[in-house]
This record gives sequence, C-alpha cells and structure tokens, in this order.
Amino acid sequence: MFIRKLTVILVPLGMLLFLCLVAPLLSSLGGYWGSLVLGGLLGLLLSLLLPLAGATRLREPFAYLLWVPAVLVLLILLYQYLSTQGVDLPLLRLLAVHDSRIITIESAFAVYMLAFSIRTGRGV
Repeated sequence: MFIRKLTVILVPLGMLLFLCLVAPLLSSLGGYWGSLVLGGLLGLLLSLLLPLAGATRLREPFAYLLWVPAVLVLLILLYQYLSTQGVDLPLLRLLAVHDSRIITIESAFAVYMLAFSIRTGRGV
C-alpha cells in the first residue's frame, strides 16, 4: 500500500524531470520539429498520469495524492518567478531556469495533477 502511494507521488515528478531535461536537447531539431516532439512527449506523459493514479474509476483511493507533487511543482514555479524578480536563495539556484518551454511543461504538469486530484473527489 505504501509503495503504491509513493509511486503516485514520485513518478509524476520523475516524468517532469525527464521532460525538463529533454526539452533543451530538442531545440537542436529546430523550432518546428523540436516543438512538435516536445508536445508529443508532453501529451504522452500526461496521458500516463491517469493510469498511474488508478483512473480506471471516477473515485480512486490514491488519485487524490497527486496534489502532493502538484504543490511541489507549484512551489518550484513560485521560486522561479521570484528568481526573475531578483530573489536569490543559494540552496535553490538549480531550480531557477529562464527557459519558457520548461516553465510551460512544469505548469502544465502541476495544473493537470491538481485538477485530476480535485476531480477524483477528495482533492486538496
């Protein structure tokens, strides 16, 4: 039971990390093809979030746990915004990116996980 809950919390964060690491590499494909592949990967990984959380039924007992990675990603986005405003925290410098594609990916994941968590019943 604990392993399944941990999987629901950690796998979306791993998928997001993978996408954020791959996004800059896709720029070598050019503007059109890089965006096309990035959009395809984003859609594929977002579609995998449903079965991961057990979305075979409307009410799944562990799907509400997607709020945990969603809040973590929203906190990362908050720090990225604060870093553009001049706030610098030494421990969090690795999280400060200025690539709009990565911010788009992170916000898409956060909103999707939060909306799905609320949709399944318990929500935040």
